[in-house]
This record gives sequence, C-alpha cells and structure tokens, in this order.
Amino acid sequence: MKKQRNSHGHLPPRIHSVRPLTEADLEHLRKPVARTSLQTIRESHHIIARAMASGLKLREISDLTGYSIGRLGLLARDPTMQELVTRYRDALTEDWRESQDAMMVFATRNMLAAERQLADKLDAADAEGELLPTRELLAITSDRMDRFGYGKKNMNVNVNVDFAAKLEAAIARTRKVAAE
Repeated sequence: MKKQRNSHGHLPPRIHSVRPLTEADLEHLRKPVARTSLQTIRESHHIIARAMASGLKLREISDLTGYSIGRLGLLARDPTMQELVTRYRDALTEDWRESQDAMMVFATRNMLAAERQLADKLDAADAEGELLPTRELLAITSDRMDRFGYGKKNMNVNVNVDFAAKLEAAIARTRKVAAE
C-alpha cells in the first residue's frame, strides 16, 4: 500500500517508540529548528525576490503578487529566497520597480508556458503519427492568425442599383440608336 503524502510532498511522521521525556530531550527541543529551503524556484519566486530586492515592503509585495503577508514572511526567511534576493539586489533599478505589473508578468509567463506545452503536444502527436481532431487544430490556428495579419476577411460590398436611372439610360440609348 502506497503511503499518503501531505501537500508539501512529505510523508507523515511515524512513531517508532514511546519513552518518558528526559532533560536532554527538553534541551534538544529548545534548539532552533533548521529551516528547509525551497525545493523548486518558480517564476513567482523570482517575482517576489525582485520585489524584495527593490525594497518593497511585504504589504506591497502582497498587493503585487496576491501572496499573504505570512507566506511572504516565511519566504523572506528561506535561505534559498535570501540568496535569490541578494542576486537580484544589484541588478534592479527604480525603472524596473515602477514598471512592474504582476498580472502582466504572470499572464505573459502563462501564455508562453501554454504555447510551449501546446507545441510539445503537437510534436508528440506528430511523432506518434496521431492526428488531432480538426476542431482543435482549427481553434489553434484561428485564435492566432489575426495576430500575424492573417485574420478572417469579411468583405462587405454595398451595391446601389438605381433601377430608375439604369432604365432611363437604356431608353436614351435605344432612342439614340433608333434615331440613327
């Protein structure tokens, strides 16, 4: 039977034995706990590190990123995050700080990730000789073609036919021919 992991991917603690607490146990419990580092640095961590490096307060970073102040406080104490902040500190300028729009940063990153995954899916289908449904393929191309100047062209032609004027011209021509 596979053991259930918690939301952080860790197995739950197990009790190996039970014994009375000693003075040495209490001393051990008083020692500071080693903090774990971020296992994976994501784009959201880079955004937070840049914001911290630029001098924003946790409240401002919270407003920018949507992370809670408590979560940001934990990240600020994480050794991996501290190293990331240090790396960005020298590279950031006031212009960067003023130009940040978290929604645009996340949306752009998400669009790029989605396009990458879509390309991977199409490549995998090609490699396996699999044909994707026509509806999916049309959706992929039609949603993007107008960005490259190949949008659907709707041509509206307004033809004004003035029947009376045409009839008058035809009568005039016939009179002219008949008079000759």
